[in-house]
This record gives sequence, structure tokens and C-alpha cells, in this order.
Amino acid sequence: MEDILTLRNSESFSIQEMSKQSGLTEPTLRYYEKIGLFKPVPRDPRSGHRRYTAEIARAVHALACLHASGFSIEAMRAYLQLLEEGTKGAAQQKELFAAHAKELECQIERLQVRKEYLKSKEAYWDAVERGDADAVERVTEEIRRIIPRLT
Repeated sequence: MEDILTLRNSESFSIQEMSKQSGLTEPTLRYYEKIGLFKPVPRDPRSGHRRYTAEIARAVHALACLHASGFSIEAMRAYLQLLEEGTKGAAQQKELFAAHAKELECQIERLQVRKEYLKSKEAYWDAVERGDADAVERVTEEIRRIIPRLT
């Protein structure tokens, strides 16, 4: 597909094409339409199948990026509402993205601790398997320091 920003307004896409291009599943596209994240998708008068206009395709691609970034439905809805405000909503858009980036940082930190715990448990069982009592004791202490940080 060409760049989403250069789509001609006369272009339209089936749900299968939209799913492939956006990375969102067909059920997700139907759900997002149902809850009003984007305009109702026009239907082909002959077949009754959805035909995504270039305008809706641009909205779907924006939502796909937000979805891939871990945005909640509520955050996506807030983004779209602020988008309608144009530059008036810029400060709030910035806050929305900064807050989500901060949440991702926290999630990454939690994942790093979990990974550290799992690697330590791997080292523990490796030491047990080798019969290395000193390593078992050392790794056990390391695990005890990690456990309070697990969330």
C-alpha cells in the first residue's frame, strides 16, 4: 500500500484489505466501528460489504499505531476527541502521550525485574544441577533481594 497520507480520496478498501494494511484484525475493525472510534464504514450497495474510504483508512491507521503502542480504548477515544480540537488540544495531546510513555517505562522496569528473577532462578537450578553449594547460596541471596521488587 502506498503511504497512508497520500491516499486518493476516491480509493476504498475491503475489510480484508484494511485488516492487512493496518495490522488490526477484522473483528477488531468491526468492534472499533461499533463503539464509534471511527465513522460508520459505508457499504457497497451491490454486495453490502464494508468499503473503507481513504478518510476512514487514515483514522484506522492512526488507531492501529495507538493500539500497537498499548493505548487503551479510552485513551484512543481521548486522542481522537483532542484531534478534533486541532492545535487547541496540542497540550493535552502531549500530556496524553507523555503519560502513556511513562506507563510504558514502568512496565519495562517491572519486566526487567521479572527477567532478572527468572535468570536468577535459572542460575539457581544450574548450580543445583552442578552440585555447587556456594553458587546455590550466592544465587539464593540474590533471589531474596529481587523478590521484594517483583510486582
